[in-house]
Amino acid sequence: MKLHPGADALRKQRTTDTLRAVAHGCYSHFAPALRGLCAESGQALVLVAAALGLFMLGALGLGIDGAQMYAQRQMAQAAADAAAQGAVMSIFRGTNSTSTHPFSTAGSFTCTVPPAALDLRTPCVYAQYNGFGTAADTVTVSFPSTVSGVSLSSQPAPAVSVSVQRVLGTGLIRFAGITTSTIKAKATSGILGSVPTNCLYVLDPAAPDAFTASNGASVTMNCGIAISDNNGVAASITGGASVSASAISITGGYVVSNGGTISPAPVTGAPTTVDPFASVAGPTPGACSYNNYSPGWGNWTLSPGTYCGGIVINNGATASFNPGTYIINGGGITFGGGATITGNGAMFYLTGTNASYGSVTISNGVNVTLSAQTSGPYMGLLFFQDRSIVSGANATFAGGASMTLTGSLYFPTTGVSYSNGASASGNTAIVAKDVSFTGGVKLQYDPTGLKTGLISTSVGLIE
Repeated sequence: MKLHPGADALRKQRTTDTLRAVAHGCYSHFAPALRGLCAESGQALVLVAAALGLFMLGALGLGIDGAQMYAQRQMAQAAADAAAQGAVMSIFRGTNSTSTHPFSTAGSFTCTVPPAALDLRTPCVYAQYNGFGTAADTVTVSFPSTVSGVSLSSQPAPAVSVSVQRVLGTGLIRFAGITTSTIKAKATSGILGSVPTNCLYVLDPAAPDAFTASNGASVTMNCGIAISDNNGVAASITGGASVSASAISITGGYVVSNGGTISPAPVTGAPTTVDPFASVAGPTPGACSYNNYSPGWGNWTLSPGTYCGGIVINNGATASFNPGTYIINGGGITFGGGATITGNGAMFYLTGTNASYGSVTISNGVNVTLSAQTSGPYMGLLFFQDRSIVSGANATFAGGASMTLTGSLYFPTTGVSYSNGASASGNTAIVAKDVSFTGGVKLQYDPTGLKTGLISTSVGLIE
């Protein structure tokens, strides 16, 4: 059936009105059902627009405040690093107790900030240099004795930890109810200790037989031997002698003959080893405290000082050495004749002229128990030969002597000889121009480095 022309026009008008309403909103002349639908759509659009606005505002606030917190966190870490390193360097050099603004390592402390005066103790100053010295900041300094997985030295305060904290006001994210944020950083610096695995060093660079073991000598050690001699026969093990160590390195070559044994097989062509005590300066002799000290039989107690002409203890005497530094200016040291020698914390410095110089002789059934200092510039040095001496006088341990020597025997330009049944034990290290054995000796590794002084220290940022 064909529609009336008027009806067709009305249908077209309604379609046009609907499209216009969708495109431009709702109007009062629109049909009631469509007006309701259009109203609901408008409300939804308003809600979506509001939600999008809040989301965009939050995202913008998070971006701005997040960037600020990240920058502040980086600044805090730099301040903590600097404060920890400055503090540990001060401890390492000893200036923490001698400066005009000392700080104790006995316990942790918090740096003072305004409104009081700025704290001028070293870690606090370094934190301030890096921007952390305001009332919004908290800088705390502590001194851990151990740090997991790190080998620290034995210093009274081998490590320093600094924690830095700052409270920040927020920006746009405060509209989300977050008005402040706290940034934190922590750094730990330490005095690191490194203990070599060697306990016997031969320093002569070129002489044949700088290290020898012969005539049934028994040399046993649970540490290493380093022979810095590039001679083709830098070491000789012969005559039934046995040498056993944890490792053996030789710059040159070696010979094993006539029933000698060595274990493990040495590594030849090894790099030369630096004198581990090369940086230690010897003491300066003072006026003579004693001259040609030789008291004879009896019980004697000796005190530190300068002994001109040397020390002789024999004839069954008993001598006890008080802790300290003994400077032997010429004449050397002789312990013998069944004497008994004891002393803890002693260091014997052997000096003089080339003509007057005397070394150490321990022999003839003597019993000796000596230990070196465990701190200070001469830590671990039991016998210390003046490097300026050029002499054929070797340190001699012989003739049935029984020795417990805890410390290093340091003879950089002369030799050390064990012979004729001398026996030695203890945490002993030998650093000498050349070394020979015809007696028995047992050297023990010192894992702490304190007893032999074979420890190197450095300062570093740990974490």
